[in-house]
Amino acid sequence: MSAREVTDGLAAAVVAAGPPPLPVLGAPWSIRVLDAGGDDPELVSRWMNEPHVDQFWEQAWTPERWAGTIARQLAGECSRPCLVSYRGDPLAYAEIYRTPRDVVGLRYDADPYDLGIHLAIGDRDRTGRGLGRRMVRAIAEGLSVADPRMRRVLADPDERHAMARRMFAGAGFRVLGVRDLGHKRAALYSYEISGNDPGAPLPASPNKVSLT
Repeated sequence: MSAREVTDGLAAAVVAAGPPPLPVLGAPWSIRVLDAGGDDPELVSRWMNEPHVDQFWEQAWTPERWAGTIARQLAGECSRPCLVSYRGDPLAYAEIYRTPRDVVGLRYDADPYDLGIHLAIGDRDRTGRGLGRRMVRAIAEGLSVADPRMRRVLADPDERHAMARRMFAGAGFRVLGVRDLGHKRAALYSYEISGNDPGAPLPASPNKVSLT
């Protein structure tokens, strides 16, 4: 098989993987897709303007700009913007995405079904208490249920973000190393899923995202 055939085959597999699913979460956790036309952009904007978030995300944008960003994500098949809640209270902004469709997929040996997570806990007082570790582990395990073809969940916090790095390590993610992504130097962390099979069928009633 030629290099071109291999490349074309990988590209086809990435497309066939489909958009990222929502993780299947149980109490006390819940997750939903953000609404670009409701109050969600204001909440995300407020969180992103918090100093502890802005330091690493650098997206302290207005609610209007966030509404556009959320709408563009919902219109595509790469990333899903979500709100994670703990015991019914909003806790974090999350983006679930297919890593092979992102620049990070060029910085490690990505599988077509790999998923990645970007997370921001908006309330500074709720960080450093173990909630983050429990949340990211629940999301990783929930993604393995939502897409049994997926064998790896990737995280790429800023290499300077010591708290985020401790969070992922404490949740069972293993470090792959530091990579230059262009817009930041990221510490790549991988959560390996055992028992999943790329050839497995999707669940009969997958956790699909409705855009209507």
